[in-house]
Amino acid sequence: MSPATTLRVISPLQVLERLSIGEPIQDVRVTGLLDLDPLVVSRWVCGEDLRGIYQPIVLHRCILNGLDLEGRTFYEMVELVGCHIAAAHFKRAYFYANLLIEDCVFEGDFEGQGIQNDGRMVIYNTIFNNWAAFENISLRGGVDLIDVSFPGGTNLLHVLINDAQERLGREIRFRDCRFRAADVPAGLDAARLGIAPLIEGDPRGAEG
Repeated sequence: MSPATTLRVISPLQVLERLSIGEPIQDVRVTGLLDLDPLVVSRWVCGEDLRGIYQPIVLHRCILNGLDLEGRTFYEMVELVGCHIAAAHFKRAYFYANLLIEDCVFEGDFEGQGIQNDGRMVIYNTIFNNWAAFENISLRGGVDLIDVSFPGGTNLLHVLINDAQERLGREIRFRDCRFRAADVPAGLDAARLGIAPLIEGDPRGAEG
């Protein structure tokens, strides 16, 4: 979806009102920062406060100035499909259920430091046009990256080599993913893992 696509414009408050009752959001342009903090509630289980967001978060074919999931715990699925996101704040987001990012473009820096997942994480046909940071991530659930490009650069592979090398190619899988050559650690069997260097100026193509 092109940023120039004509979409109905709604406010973050309108989005939150609909998400709070479990409605999906689709085919809209959201003005301002969509901060999901108002959806956080407390639920006491065995004397423990399991604060988090208990509604599914489903955004399809949306243009967002900013999306703030930072520090939130999600007990239901989070699904971003066909979205164009200018600024993405995912620091310390905890996904107990599945996270799906499909057919998306992240224009600004992607702040993914400290992401945790217990559910399945799938990123498909998506471009990160600016730096994508993944320090201190904890990927306990399965992860699939398919047809994902990082023309803006990322530390993802370096982080995984340091923290989860034995899981690469098994629970953490890549297919047809493109990284800058500088972002591929020396000695990594990139071709076997489904990783290829980018051609300069072509985020969808690989060298060779």
